[in-house]
Amino acid sequence: MKIKSQKLKVESYPPFNPPLAKGGRWGGRNLHRASCIMHRGKKGFTLIELVITMVLISIVAFIAADAISTGLKAFFATDNRNEALQQVRIAMERTTREIRNVRSSADVGTGNATQFCFINTDGTMVSFRYSSNTIIREEPAACPGGAGNTLANNITALTLSYIRSDGTSDAAFSAANTKRIRLVITSTVSGESVTLQSEVWPRSL
Repeated sequence: MKIKSQKLKVESYPPFNPPLAKGGRWGGRNLHRASCIMHRGKKGFTLIELVITMVLISIVAFIAADAISTGLKAFFATDNRNEALQQVRIAMERTTREIRNVRSSADVGTGNATQFCFINTDGTMVSFRYSSNTIIREEPAACPGGAGNTLANNITALTLSYIRSDGTSDAAFSAANTKRIRLVITSTVSGESVTLQSEVWPRSL
């Protein structure tokens, strides 16, 4: 008995190379349908979506830049205030400590709103004065002096007032009436100002 072999024809679905002829099995509408299936799920951005995205990014960038700018300004302002405070403290601590050691009321040579010159308990003449945004300390041979070393910089104001026993103040030192001395010092660095005030009771007054 002779068995005839049969060839099985297998078609791919869709074929790898679909015919482009209009009347072909995979041509025309079927080809368009297959193309839609292959590109389904691939979605792009519309112009409106791109514009909205760019606007949102711009808003976020502006807010972030403003926050960073504010933080930097606060940092520099704090730094400038700290520097001004340091200058005031140096001047105030040194000045009050030495004025406390005035030897006697008769040993005060100059006492006005911007300078105080005196002899201390060691017999040394000492002068503190305000000049050109600095406080200068010197040990002159005689009051009021004119040289000396810079004690503090960036000083925008130094005011000394001389307080009587009843609390009233004078613009100049009085050997008979002054009992304590008030100092007000202001330092300014890049627009940031710090003011300190202190009162000194000289031991001999």
